[in-house]
Amino acid sequence: MKNKILLTNDDGINSSGLRIVYDILKDKYDITIIAPDCERSGAGHSFTYNKPLYIKKIENGYTENFYSVTGSPVDCVKIGITTILDQIPEFIISGINSGENSGISSHYSGTIAAAREGSFYNIKSYAFSISEDGVQYCTEYAEKIPTIIELLKKFKTCLFNINFPNCDPLSFKGIKITRQSNAFFKDYYKKEKLYNTDINKRGYLIYGKKFNIENDDEFDSRALLNGWITITPMTSDSTAYNEIFKLKEVEKFFKGNNNEW
Repeated sequence: MKNKILLTNDDGINSSGLRIVYDILKDKYDITIIAPDCERSGAGHSFTYNKPLYIKKIENGYTENFYSVTGSPVDCVKIGITTILDQIPEFIISGINSGENSGISSHYSGTIAAAREGSFYNIKSYAFSISEDGVQYCTEYAEKIPTIIELLKKFKTCLFNINFPNCDPLSFKGIKITRQSNAFFKDYYKKEKLYNTDINKRGYLIYGKKFNIENDDEFDSRALLNGWITITPMTSDSTAYNEIFKLKEVEKFFKGNNNEW
C-alpha cells in the first residue's frame, strides 16, 4: 500500500510546479492535492477566520483526489488534515514554488507557511522552491525530490526549506545544509495601471531587490546564488535564547506585590 501524502502550494491549482511534482511522485505515493483556487504568493501564515471556506473537487482526469480551496496555503493544510483526508498523511510537500524562498523572505512565503503548518501537527513537511531564473529546469530538479525526502525522513526535524538554484542541473555544486540568511528584500512601490481595472485607475505594485546577503555559503541565500541546492532545517520556535539570561534582570523590577517601579 502506498503511503499517503498531501501536496499543496501557494501558486494555485493551475501551477505547473504542482503538476510536475505530482507526476514525479504519483507512482510511489498516494497523493491528495489540496491547493488554493488561485495564486496566494506572499500569503505568509495567514488563514481564513470568520468567513467560510469553500472546497471544490477538481475533475480533470489526472488524479481522483484533487481539491481547490478558497483560501491560503495554510487553509489548505488545515482543512486538508482535519476535514478532507481520512487519515493523517505521512508527510506534506509544498511546491515547487516559482521563485526562491531563502533568507527573510521565508517569513512571507505561503509555500513555507503551508509546510510549517504541517509541522505543527508533527508531520514531516517539505517546502520546495526554485530560483526564478531556474524555472526552466524545474522538472530536472523536481526529479531529485524523492531522494531528498528519503535522505531527510530519518531526522527529528519536521520542517525543511529546500531551494533549487538557477544553474543548469548538470552544473550545480551539490547539496548544502544551511542556516537561514538574514538577507531581505529592500522594497519599493511603483504606481501603475492595474490589470482588469478601469483604464484610468492606477495602484501601487511592489518591487524589490535582496540586500545584505552574507558572503558565506553557510547561509541559504549565498549558497543558492553559488549553485548549491540548499536545505535549511527550520523550527516554529522564535525565542531569542541568547537573550533570555540577560533579560532576567528585568524581573527584579517587579516581584510579587511590589508595585514600585
